[in-house]
Amino acid sequence: MDAMAMQTISLAVMLGVGSSLLARWLKVPAVLFYLVCGFAAGPVGLHLLEPVALGHGLLVLVETGVAIILFEGGLSLSAHGFRAESAAIHRILFVTLPLTGLGAALLAHLLLPIPWRFAIFFGALIVVTGPTVIGSLLKSTSLNRRMEVILHWESIWGDVLGVLLSALALEMIRMSGPYATGSLASHFVLRIVSGAAIGTVSGFLLARVVIPWVVRLRDPLLPGVVAVAGALGTFFLSNTLLSSSGPLAVAVAGFSLSYLRAETLHEIRQFKEQLSSLFISMLFVLLCANIDPIPLAPLWPRMLLVALLLGALVRPLAVLVAFGGTTLSVAERLFIGLIGPRGIIAMATVSYASLVLTGGGYGMELLLNLTFAIIFFSGTAATLFGTPLARILRVLVPRAGSGILIAGANLFSNRLAEFASRYVPVLVLDRNTPACLLSGRLRAEEVCLDLLDSDVYEKAAEEGFQRLLANTGNDALNELIARQAAIHLEPDAIFRVPAGSADEQIIRHSSFPAHIAFAEHLHAPEAINGLANDTASLELMRPEQIGPGMVPLLEVTAAERGIRIVKAGEAVKGKALCYVPRNQVQPG
Repeated sequence: MDAMAMQTISLAVMLGVGSSLLARWLKVPAVLFYLVCGFAAGPVGLHLLEPVALGHGLLVLVETGVAIILFEGGLSLSAHGFRAESAAIHRILFVTLPLTGLGAALLAHLLLPIPWRFAIFFGALIVVTGPTVIGSLLKSTSLNRRMEVILHWESIWGDVLGVLLSALALEMIRMSGPYATGSLASHFVLRIVSGAAIGTVSGFLLARVVIPWVVRLRDPLLPGVVAVAGALGTFFLSNTLLSSSGPLAVAVAGFSLSYLRAETLHEIRQFKEQLSSLFISMLFVLLCANIDPIPLAPLWPRMLLVALLLGALVRPLAVLVAFGGTTLSVAERLFIGLIGPRGIIAMATVSYASLVLTGGGYGMELLLNLTFAIIFFSGTAATLFGTPLARILRVLVPRAGSGILIAGANLFSNRLAEFASRYVPVLVLDRNTPACLLSGRLRAEEVCLDLLDSDVYEKAAEEGFQRLLANTGNDALNELIARQAAIHLEPDAIFRVPAGSADEQIIRHSSFPAHIAFAEHLHAPEAINGLANDTASLELMRPEQIGPGMVPLLEVTAAERGIRIVKAGEAVKGKALCYVPRNQVQPG
């Protein structure tokens, strides 16, 4: 391999991963860092990245990356979320996206010297919001579950629709005549039918035949590798049978695999998410390094105006129209409308077109720069203003206000639940028994189920229970419960109460152990016995009243109107429910 090509790939991976780490540390979307690093290290900047040195290899990387990203996106989708918000999801996909695309095409044609054929292609590709940016935004901003589901589904299926529509628009650019134009609709329908059919069959075979057989080989690394091979095979087969149907096929295959609850689904998701993150970061840096804005410098003010009008006027109006007459509040509609960052799929689509459309010339160069401007503008807005905007519009759901799952029904758990339920929804879970069934809406105060079934925590998360307190009286079981819950809940929202049991081996080997709740020395059996024997009590106390031997458990947060689970070693600033041994003298 050419030395410059190797340098370009290696450095793109390093810069991309470094950007991801920085974004994770700052708890903001990484897209802004990808854009800056790619642009600064490319031919316009330090000349460290030379995408042209990759030749046709860049085209292969783009297609491979799109396949992996959309397959991983399909895997992450929840059928429960779709059933709950199917009407809203249909509205944003089939009303918001077409209106946004039409508005984008009009802006590009009227404000820039872009012919209608290129403007239509631009309108088709720019409707995508992208799971990469939306996913990071949702992790850093606590929205209500309904908004999360709508934005997440839009980010995946909007990408698929954008790729399909832009492929048709690209054909329109490459072909001419009434036959070519008249056949676009039939091509679009055929691609949808072909991609959906191939994806469904592929997902079924993976979930019901291939993965179960691979699991019997007893190698934990194989299911994820086989899933990647299946995704790439699905993409290639679908594209071979009908061009540009591959993106839909891999997204459907990923969703089918998730819906059918394939064995080792958690391991597959983890492996695919890691691989997807690697490709996203590398491709973003590479494609941004391919941008040269200098020849088009006089047009950049108008390109930024297009980006501003698209993000601040066209999309918000499209969202308001789509959700008119629904129960979604005006504030929620405004947030969804104003936060629509474009991501790697938009950049990959326009870059792919520039590579295959050899006669595009000035028009494709202008679209490349315009897409870059919109991604930069929308990504910066989402990075810097996403959380403040949610706070201004009052659509934030603070962590302290989210529901709490308490795993392990006992006297200590019940007393904690009784207090916490005055402020937030609380659900006490315990082991499965034949006589107990989980309520479909998870509204019971106490339910019996399999605590090691990750589906339980997925359903609970969709109902607003975003925190877990594992309090079973067994350290190993608590950690196993925490691992299952971590598939669907944020690691920072998972706590366990020490049990003092001897089986600590599993905890020491956990990469992301749950936070220890309350205090290292307060063990669940001790607290249960203390409350049962009346040698201890739970009392609401101010910080100055908490003396030696007393342990803060749950802090009341007046500003967030909720409850905070106190980590071991943390101090409290407000009133807190405390574990108070009877032999302790309370300060006056």
